[in-house]
Amino acid sequence: MKDKKKLSNLRTILQFLKPHWFLTLFAPLCVLLEVWAELEQPGLMAKIVDDGILGNNPECIKPLGIKMVAILLIGVAGGIMSIYAAGKVSYQFGAAMRTKMFEKIQHFSFYNIDRLQVGSLITRMGDDINRVQGVVQASMRLLFRAPFMFVGAVVMVLTLNVNLSVVLLFLMAASMCVVVFIMKKTLPLFIEQQKKRDGFTSLVQEILAGVRVTKAYVREEHERQRFEQANLDLKESTLHVSKIMSAMMPVVSFALNVGIIIVIYIGAKEVQVGKMQIGGIMASINYLAQIQMALMMASHVIMSISQAEASMNRINEVLETPVETGNDSGDDFINGDLEFKNVSFGYKDALKENENLALQLENISFSIQKGGTLAIMGETGAGKSTLVNLIPRFYDVDSGSITIAGKDIKSLNRTQLQKHVGIVLQHTLLFSGSIADNLKIGNDNATEIQMMEVCRQVQMEDYVNSFPEKLEHRIEQEATNLSGGQKQRFSIARTLLAKPDILILDDSFCALDLLTESKVKQALHKLNCTKIIIAQRISSVVNADKILLLGAGKVIDCGSHNELMRRCSLYKEIYKSQTGKEDTL
Repeated sequence: MKDKKKLSNLRTILQFLKPHWFLTLFAPLCVLLEVWAELEQPGLMAKIVDDGILGNNPECIKPLGIKMVAILLIGVAGGIMSIYAAGKVSYQFGAAMRTKMFEKIQHFSFYNIDRLQVGSLITRMGDDINRVQGVVQASMRLLFRAPFMFVGAVVMVLTLNVNLSVVLLFLMAASMCVVVFIMKKTLPLFIEQQKKRDGFTSLVQEILAGVRVTKAYVREEHERQRFEQANLDLKESTLHVSKIMSAMMPVVSFALNVGIIIVIYIGAKEVQVGKMQIGGIMASINYLAQIQMALMMASHVIMSISQAEASMNRINEVLETPVETGNDSGDDFINGDLEFKNVSFGYKDALKENENLALQLENISFSIQKGGTLAIMGETGAGKSTLVNLIPRFYDVDSGSITIAGKDIKSLNRTQLQKHVGIVLQHTLLFSGSIADNLKIGNDNATEIQMMEVCRQVQMEDYVNSFPEKLEHRIEQEATNLSGGQKQRFSIARTLLAKPDILILDDSFCALDLLTESKVKQALHKLNCTKIIIAQRISSVVNADKILLLGAGKVIDCGSHNELMRRCSLYKEIYKSQTGKEDTL
């Protein structure tokens, strides 16, 4: 299973790197050029010391110095180009991955969003992609430096003295063992730290989203304690990892200093017997330092890769989530009858995708002809909103079928279907921006005349005209400068602007006064579309062609107002409780 995940992660990374293959290959080549320049420097310095200073030949110092500067400039150029290439590829990689994930989420059903959760999706698009992006950038440079530098330095020291190269290899092996040991210790801690970071992010999001409720119930101290506890857990987890990681640098520095002592000791003996010169000892010390630093950088990158692996798993979970779109059957399927045939549905357990938490709807059957009005009533939790969410395929039915014009909606293109089904959700959401920006969500090409017309239909024309900027008047974040009724009416207006063939109003009049509701309903009645209205008030549904009465996810009765008043005791009881009148039929 783990191998399959790693292979899937690798495929995803290569998929996003493929458009930038040239720079992806170019960066390591530039690193190779940079490493070559760094490896040449100690050798040239050794020649200056041995031949120029100790050999009493000052004439060779200048050309060797010029050569060192030239090679240094080549190395700097290679380093700059590798940094540029790695940076450009990694940022384009991250941007492309975020775009792909955002596009995928746009096609998610409500079930997909429920399973992955909004807070988690935000974290995946932010922290997880940033972590992978950083590893890609670091890998293109630092991960290649270590093997290039290690092999090159060993070869260079081997040309200077065989005994020193053996010492060098032994020290590198010892340092690598220490690094691997520390990595094994810290990897599980990194994973745990990431989980706590995710929990902390989700908690902060929850606290900020519920700040109004917190203030309303004077719960600031409670929320502060929750925040401090989560913050403390994250801090302790981070400190624990940092304490173990802090041992790496002293260990490597100790190995470096021991290596320098050994190199000087062996080198001194080699100089005495004439097998080596002082410049060679200096070069060997430099090579040792270069290898140790390269090893340190590579170890950090490898640990970052281990951390990023968990992030990549979470990213792939989103990118590989199957999305059903059905077959594109064109635009001529909506103008027909709507029918539910023995429909059953239950929300899935997020942890056990194939198991239902509870059956919300059971054996629902009804039909409504095109252009008609269906009203849905029922107790809280009866399944009213769940039922209408099945029509635009926000969720798919577990059994039975929903047909429009005789066609099962599962065979229709989900996007095309949703273009023809306008739904005003129970929880109204307007975006920050102008009134026009929010209305154009329903129709991006709407004219000012069309927008003012829908505002008139929902009794918001006078409100819009009361501002000098009219449709350009700004709506604040979360529409805090609008009342609940104003939010509902603008929400209805933007749906009307889309000119849907099926209009669903999910308890969309609850914040309106009776007079305003009556005027809005009169305007809606003139529309040539099938209307489905969820309401709690008898006055909102009395003129509907059919009234569907739900209870505990089942159909109690279905018929016109007069039919239900004659035969349904529950409906008559609701009528009496709201109007204070007995059966008048």
